[in-house]
Amino acid sequence: MLRFKQSSKNLFALSAVSLILTACGGSSNQDAKQAAASPAPAIQAATAADVMSFTGKRQNYMISRLGSTYVIVDMVGGAAPISAPLATNVLQFSDFRVNLRIGDKAAALSATSLNNLIDLYVAFFNRVPDADGLSYWMDQVQAGMNESQIAESFYLVALQSPALTGYSSGMSNDDFIRIIYKNVLGRTGSTAPNAAEIDYWSSQLKNGTPKGSMVRAILVSAREYANDATWGWVTKLLNNKLDVANYFAVQQGLSYLTLDDNITKTMAIAAVVTSTSTTAARDLIGVSGNAINQPTNGTGTTGSYGSPDSLANICTPSGEKSWVRAHLDDVYLWYRDIVNVPATNYSTPTSYFDALIVKSKDRFSFTSEQGSIDDYFQSGEDVSYGYSLVREGSKIRVRYVQPGSPADIAQLKRGTTLVSVDNTDLGGSLSDAQYNALFPPKTETHSFRVQDTNASTSRNISMTSTTVTTAPVLQDQILNVNGKKIGYMVFTDHIRTAESPLVTSMRKFQTARVDDLVLDLRYNGGGYLYIANELAAMIAGTKVVNKVFEQLQFNDKHTDLTADNVSYFYDTDSNNRALPQLNLPRVFIVTGSGTCSASESIINGLKPFMQVILVGDTTCGKPYGFVQTNNCNTAYFAIQFAGVNAAGQGDFTNGFTPLCKASDDLNHELGNQSETRLSAALTYASTGSCPAASFSPAPPPLQGTPILDKSMQPWRNIKLLKSANMQAR
Repeated sequence: MLRFKQSSKNLFALSAVSLILTACGGSSNQDAKQAAASPAPAIQAATAADVMSFTGKRQNYMISRLGSTYVIVDMVGGAAPISAPLATNVLQFSDFRVNLRIGDKAAALSATSLNNLIDLYVAFFNRVPDADGLSYWMDQVQAGMNESQIAESFYLVALQSPALTGYSSGMSNDDFIRIIYKNVLGRTGSTAPNAAEIDYWSSQLKNGTPKGSMVRAILVSAREYANDATWGWVTKLLNNKLDVANYFAVQQGLSYLTLDDNITKTMAIAAVVTSTSTTAARDLIGVSGNAINQPTNGTGTTGSYGSPDSLANICTPSGEKSWVRAHLDDVYLWYRDIVNVPATNYSTPTSYFDALIVKSKDRFSFTSEQGSIDDYFQSGEDVSYGYSLVREGSKIRVRYVQPGSPADIAQLKRGTTLVSVDNTDLGGSLSDAQYNALFPPKTETHSFRVQDTNASTSRNISMTSTTVTTAPVLQDQILNVNGKKIGYMVFTDHIRTAESPLVTSMRKFQTARVDDLVLDLRYNGGGYLYIANELAAMIAGTKVVNKVFEQLQFNDKHTDLTADNVSYFYDTDSNNRALPQLNLPRVFIVTGSGTCSASESIINGLKPFMQVILVGDTTCGKPYGFVQTNNCNTAYFAIQFAGVNAAGQGDFTNGFTPLCKASDDLNHELGNQSETRLSAALTYASTGSCPAASFSPAPPPLQGTPILDKSMQPWRNIKLLKSANMQAR
């Protein structure tokens, strides 16, 4: 036998919060009857200035909140978006009124207070509240009415409409209890309260418990049975009605256009809610998606800036900036540390994005034009000359050249110095015109004077930029060093097209049975994390089968993503073909300041399972990653996660320091055994010691000189997931 027991702390000391039925106590009978219906006695009618009217149904429009204003888009008629003036309180459609202020009012209450207020609508009227009526009672809560007063006010209102509510002033205590069980708990027929249950609660009434407070006490007690095998369905029913009510009145801000509809239709909605489903109720509402306010029942994960999904693709300056703020509040790893700045201070959404980034922790988040990024990561295509440049003091020198590119055809080599462009000297700080000539955004032709390494004179060339397809594996070779076979590979980009050449190179090393591997990542800024996983798995081989490569950690709003993103070392490629395995006990990795993100994940992921010997310079220090998120043709990269290896290690924000420090030697080609960094790795492989004096700091760049290497653009220095919901390929 179940008795919904009432604890003393629940009965009268229900926290002073929001449930208010005000004006009932001292108002006229007509006011009270309207309160039972709305319920909001004497609500002042909106003035014409408060209301913006539309001819269609609510479902045909998308409403998006943009700060303190709203944008309304006709999804059927195709009319231009309309902004609601600040004075607008109501949007009126042919079937609903939308209360634009209820979201802010709900946000000012605790979730518990708001839910308690909504519960009273179910208990006394067995209906969901309309937004206008609920808004009225929220105001009364803010005016200071406590829970006991509110519950008693609802009860007095319920007495005014016995045909609707079942409550009457002349009913016995036992009948009163039965009505509560029916309206509040859905217990009728075979589940109606038995004599013992009725006697228990009737005795409380006889002892002086006010009837309004009795309803609240039974509601509280009912929820204590959430996990009860017999009566748990009652709690589920209450919670489902609460969810539907929140959706109707708060999230959507809906009220019907007539008093009768606000009574009959909201009762009909509540009547079809069951303990297992809210589908029928939502179907009756007939408005799906595009909630103008976020969930207020404590179950939602989005923050106070709105849902990014509901704000997406409103491609006006204010619309895009509102999306930016909501997006960061949702996914940004350091969303709690954002310092709010007025959106109106920034002319573009990208400058607003940059202003919100937490600079003390984040030097990596960025934005870019969407198309160029998509082309690059999928196919390696980019408009360029096909070279990578670096500033050495007053000189601009070539680091490497893509095969078949305009730079390759012009016979530029590693170490070549660019002396001038378009007859302007490059020895000083660059002008915008010079920088754009070095890295043209489209097909252009420019003239250069260049001086090759060890050449005594310069030469003139002309190059036309074009779409260059990156070769992510610049070279692979097998070196014979003191009787050992050492594989050497230069890998520059974790892009989709890297998979096949990486597998080919590793199979070549496997067939040759190399004794050691030197993996040159000095210019590799990262990219897709799954490519890093595959490469690391091929190097380590069987020792990492079924082992964790990297565990990603999202912010506390997305614990589900953290749980889902445990990445184990792959043993097959993206087409489910077996990967070659070197099974080496150690690996040499050549590093530099441009070794970043996904490249650092290779280092960190392998460390628990094999010896990882770094040669070169300290890496960039980026244990964080992104999920590319597009809005209005702009790609946004806000840091969404950090990563740790199988040993729980991932704090390398200062970069990985090499065992053997060695300079980047532009006077020798990559792969030349005399090149300083490769030479240092080969020396250690043979002797177990680093060579002496192999590192000297590079000359500092000129003051004010921009970064010259276009491959160092931020979108080439990332750890990237294809989707937040999958770590896999």
